[in-house]
Amino acid sequence: MIRLVSIFISAFFGALLFMVPNMARRAVFFTLNVAPDFRASPAGRRAVSGFRGLVAFAVLIDFAAIFFAPEEALGAVVVASPALVLLAAMAGFLRQKHNVGRFASQSPAPGVREADLSSEPDKIPWFAWFGAVPFAMLAAAAAFLDRNWDRIPVRFPVHWNINDQPNRWADRTSLGVYGPLLFAAEFCAFLLALALAGWFGARRSRMRRIVLGTMIAVECMMALLFSGFAVNPVLQLPVWLIVLAPLPLMGIIVFVAVRRMTGSDGAAAPAPAGCWHAGGIYYNPGDPALLVEKPTGMGYTVNFGNHWSWVLTAGLVLIVASVRPLLL
Repeated sequence: MIRLVSIFISAFFGALLFMVPNMARRAVFFTLNVAPDFRASPAGRRAVSGFRGLVAFAVLIDFAAIFFAPEEALGAVVVASPALVLLAAMAGFLRQKHNVGRFASQSPAPGVREADLSSEPDKIPWFAWFGAVPFAMLAAAAAFLDRNWDRIPVRFPVHWNINDQPNRWADRTSLGVYGPLLFAAEFCAFLLALALAGWFGARRSRMRRIVLGTMIAVECMMALLFSGFAVNPVLQLPVWLIVLAPLPLMGIIVFVAVRRMTGSDGAAAPAPAGCWHAGGIYYNPGDPALLVEKPTGMGYTVNFGNHWSWVLTAGLVLIVASVRPLLL
């Protein structure tokens, strides 16, 4: 079973990588500013085909390695193979970026900014209320565990090895039973705060709506995953089912986000080149935005020149620090 599950996850991972060339607005192609219709041109189609061909080849090698690996090496193969697929995708991405470079248009002039001068209130989208759904899911899981407390084993597994054998256990205590749900609530609260920061703390653009919806959907996916593991001592579900259950939701998230992004025109939002450090760290105290669009056109990154960015960073550090007491 573990081989089939690993192959399924590898196929799913490969499908996500297939979408990478479309994970940006139409005027951004392999992180370069191009004409909006370039990706439909012969050169654009060749670039996409070249990238996807390399990813498909790497995934097929991954399939073969998982299927034919001896039992004693299966664990190492399952762990290493996704990294190799990712490395192949990165190599293919850089190669196609080089090939597309001669077709790239000039970036917007430094210092030029676009602004929405509308005086209408900046209303948050209706679907933002779905940000409360993950907390309802976690609360429902906690209520289920409370009502079935006597059905929870005195000691139950919370971690499994590659052969689906438990290798870490927890006791039937408040922390042991509810710890995963508390951690998930922390993490979902951080994702929701980040989603709202992206809405209220970024310049008005169509990308804000996409990022907000994507973050809330990821929040729901994480709540589903942790709720499944939390109630498993009572329901005794197969571990592979809990792991695979959120994947369809993740696929829908990526598909919808890609469709929205590729329907957006315009080049990547301009930002002062001197404010970017180490390839992707943005620091500009003179920019009031908390989040700015990445030069690649793929989502947002934090402006570390805004003091609220350090509040978000501190929150993430606290969540990471809570992993040991809540999950380990």
